[in-house]
Amino acid sequence: MRNREKDAAEMAERRERLLEAGFRLFAARSIEAVTLTEIAAEAGVGIVTLYRYFKTKPDLVIELATKKWAEYYAEVEKAYAARGGAEMDAAAEMDFFLDSIIELYRSHRDLLRFNRNFDAYVIHEECTAEQMRPYNEAVHVFARKFHTVYRKAKADGTLDTSIPERRLFVNTLYAFLSVAGKYAEGLLYPPDGPQDLTDELLLLKRIFLGAIVRRPRRA
Repeated sequence: MRNREKDAAEMAERRERLLEAGFRLFAARSIEAVTLTEIAAEAGVGIVTLYRYFKTKPDLVIELATKKWAEYYAEVEKAYAARGGAEMDAAAEMDFFLDSIIELYRSHRDLLRFNRNFDAYVIHEECTAEQMRPYNEAVHVFARKFHTVYRKAKADGTLDTSIPERRLFVNTLYAFLSVAGKYAEGLLYPPDGPQDLTDELLLLKRIFLGAIVRRPRRA
């Protein structure tokens, strides 16, 4: 009789290999361009083995997106705690979250490239609300974080809360993330242009904060 713990560990390791193989291929090309057969080969398993874990390509894509954003959120939370986030005023928190997107660009451009293709893919595949539920829960934590910042700004006055919360969210963090994604894909500069656009993101951060910060921020 096989050891159940060993079997479970082997299955988890194989699932992880499949997800990471898919991520490498999706980020390098596009989700639509990559087949499940290619992912299985990249992971070093047969296609029949892949189907034991993922019945469809959208199943694999959504689980992968959920996993990657959950991992990124854990990184953000760790950095937030290290910077004493709970003691920051709202403007300083906004500065931190824009910095976290800049760090995402610096360290995880593959995730930004994958993410820009993800939304179009799940719409094209007509993924259901139930299929999308784990992913939506994984990314909704960022909106909840912003809600906390917005409530803090209402109290401390460091951000312009005459702008409705959703509008401010879309026109700061969401827009900033979109620009970082375009930079990661090389869409806003010619191929022979600068390869690292961190300075451009830092400039944009100054512009964004300049538009919404309402009094000097304290660390």
